[in-house]
Amino acid sequence: MVVNGDDYHVMCFTLCHTRGPVGSFLVRLSSVEKSERHYSLSVKTRDKVQRFRITRYDTGYYIFGGRPFSSMDDVVDRYRSEVIIDGITLGAPIIQTVRPVGRQAMTVTSPRDRTNSIILTQAHRQGEKTGLLLLRKGKKSPVYGKWKEFYFVIKYGEQKLLYYEREDSHKAKGLLDLRQCRAFAVDPTLYGRNGVFMVMLKYLNELSFYYFAAQTEELAQEWLRVMKRHTLKTPDTAKTEVQQIRSLSLSIRDSKLAKSSGHSSVYCLVFLDGAALAKTILMQVPCIFDESYLFQDLPLSTTSFAVELLSASKRAYIKDSSIGRVTIQLSDMPNGQDDDKWHHLMTKGSRTAQGSLRLVANFKHEMIFPIEEYTSLKERSLQWIHSPENSLREEWLRVGPVQQPLSDCARVHLLLHSAEAQH
Repeated sequence: MVVNGDDYHVMCFTLCHTRGPVGSFLVRLSSVEKSERHYSLSVKTRDKVQRFRITRYDTGYYIFGGRPFSSMDDVVDRYRSEVIIDGITLGAPIIQTVRPVGRQAMTVTSPRDRTNSIILTQAHRQGEKTGLLLLRKGKKSPVYGKWKEFYFVIKYGEQKLLYYEREDSHKAKGLLDLRQCRAFAVDPTLYGRNGVFMVMLKYLNELSFYYFAAQTEELAQEWLRVMKRHTLKTPDTAKTEVQQIRSLSLSIRDSKLAKSSGHSSVYCLVFLDGAALAKTILMQVPCIFDESYLFQDLPLSTTSFAVELLSASKRAYIKDSSIGRVTIQLSDMPNGQDDDKWHHLMTKGSRTAQGSLRLVANFKHEMIFPIEEYTSLKERSLQWIHSPENSLREEWLRVGPVQQPLSDCARVHLLLHSAEAQH
């Protein structure tokens, strides 16, 4: 429950003590700071009223007990099924209209009817992009379970993604602050379908994974492009900044396991910074995978990739078990060159390799400077080329006409290579 009005914490205690059974609760706004709003959750226990503090930050998240929640509703829903104190779960909210003597009327209402949760009028629903997508979310990657359809809205200029149960809903089911997220394309092999992409949220050192599925691959790419423009970026990014293009091509070639391992059917999962993005087909041991993947437009925050080998369970109710994992730092790889190596499969807490994988990886990191930089380079190069003191001036004049209609920059490139060859 949210109490709207002045600081009536005495009223909250009175209501909890005199009305409702154990587990009854209400919520009031206790204070507002520059970037935070503090709420007090009052819960009726068997012999007293226990208060808890909930903080809403300007990112849109509610923090309670060190856990992030998308809305106040999520806090309430969690502790309806999970013990909040002394074996007690949240019960019914206290709904009461009170008129304290000498003060303006105060109304206590359900959070599902008020704006402490994310309630948007149609005027606020003008997002940069809207539409229906399927969603899977969880704390571990990859996320399994049922896909559920929601209506999504990206708020223009706010870098927030909201989702609703239906297009005509006025209250969002959840919210993602894209400034705290990274977006990746997902290979069709992971879920056996096209048009899948994912967003990984890191908040308070806790990871959450959101996998989205669109009706077509083209529609998924549109959503992914929009999300990437907002993830881990500020809206005022200068157009003249250096652009960095990073990509990773990966081939899983072969595997070696100990003869006594007992594994019969295995497959691999490919991870970027902890997010599963691709999956090999199931193979019988011994196996040669020979499967390749390409991950383009990697975020600058992506620092590593990993390949995990798993043993498939013969029974549906038993989870597949991890045999071992290979983790490679992108900073350790040569730029633009194939890195063909055998890598040990390691597990946490063990120094003994469980086998090995042969991987061929090629990480490319290219930098594109603003056009002003290239124009300046061209002008300086031409001044140097046409200088009377330049011994290569005759070479320039000879190369130029022959290579027409090459641009001046292209001829500078040819001439510099010629100069390097002479030295």
